[in-house]
Amino acid sequence: MKNDISGYQKELLDRFLRYVKFETTSDESEGDKGKFPSTDSQVAFIKELAAELKRMGILDVTVDRKGYLRAYLPSNAAYADDQEKRIFGFISHADTSPEVSARNVRPIVHDSYDGEKIQLSETEIDPAEYPDLLRYRGQTVVTSDGTTLLGADDKAGIAEIFTAVSWLTGHPEVCRHGMEIFITPDEEIGHGTDNFPLKRIKSDCLYTVDGDIEGCIEAECFNAYSVKITITGVSIHPGSGKGKLVNAGLIGARFLSMLPANETPEATEGREGFFCPVSISGGIEKCEISMIIRDFETAGMERRIKLVEQIAETLKNIYPGAGLDLEFSCSYLNMRDFISQDRKCLEYLEKAVSASGIEPVYKLIRGGTDGSRLSEMGFPCPNIFTGGSNFHSRKEWVALPAMMRTVDVIINLVIYDM
Repeated sequence: MKNDISGYQKELLDRFLRYVKFETTSDESEGDKGKFPSTDSQVAFIKELAAELKRMGILDVTVDRKGYLRAYLPSNAAYADDQEKRIFGFISHADTSPEVSARNVRPIVHDSYDGEKIQLSETEIDPAEYPDLLRYRGQTVVTSDGTTLLGADDKAGIAEIFTAVSWLTGHPEVCRHGMEIFITPDEEIGHGTDNFPLKRIKSDCLYTVDGDIEGCIEAECFNAYSVKITITGVSIHPGSGKGKLVNAGLIGARFLSMLPANETPEATEGREGFFCPVSISGGIEKCEISMIIRDFETAGMERRIKLVEQIAETLKNIYPGAGLDLEFSCSYLNMRDFISQDRKCLEYLEKAVSASGIEPVYKLIRGGTDGSRLSEMGFPCPNIFTGGSNFHSRKEWVALPAMMRTVDVIINLVIYDM
């Protein structure tokens, strides 16, 4: 690595282990009702982060009424008239996924990982299934105890940004550009940018620190839509139901059976999109289905939306007494289509990763980040790796050497001679 950050490894690990013990799960049901942030625990954690930055000597730190943390570390460089002044911004999110419990996270530090299966209390992590683990044989890997997720998504990112700040403030002799930091709530439930303080952004280049495998740059994601299907039926006593009863639940089940079986998350990878039913509830009189639709291409998304509409029309014809209403909403669009219009942020990032000692690898995000929405809003925002894997899972893990490399990449972006 270009910078001597070896003395910060313990600080990084201690910081990360402390962060994951904060329970900051976001709550989709509360978020959908309009509560923001959706859980109070996120605000408590974000306020603690603000206090930590102030202890590092950063004076410009605020947490606004919506729970967004913004901090600014000014440049210490004396620029000549012909030299470019830049501000680099870094974003991570405070919440963890509601898909798996984050209550009482008990992180386990596996020093000198032996390359074998990692046995946890309720599961195991097998390198035969997750071969990236083998990159860290003999090095430090962190997992939960198997009863919860770990929370590397995205507390690894926060720990890495803050450790970079610690290094930069501890090395005032190193000339640096300006550095801006944002910590957001409710990213995991799709509301992370709903109230983002866009007018406060000073950065020339923004990056989310929310990726996974070491060395990866992510600048392309799904187009993401959700659809709510509401089916209304006719209830009557089953004993006299012939020709009269219209079973909304049965129609809902048939709706799902008509989706392509080979276009689900468990059957797709790479650039393949999917349909993913998230929930189905109700009975004879009313049935509601919640579904997400993903595709990397606009034309592919249009095809998927049209197919859902065609299935609904087909079922209306089969069940003339039923009502089928569709409500589509766009969650985010492919950041590629916005970042490609101005590649300077990617070029700086490529250089910073290379300076850390490895060649950058571009990777698709089969999901989205706060950067997806921000790119759409006019702030191109690629994603930097954090060194973690198996997010939203009891099998989640993160490698300390990869986290250290992320710290180095952040420093490389900010320091003056880049």
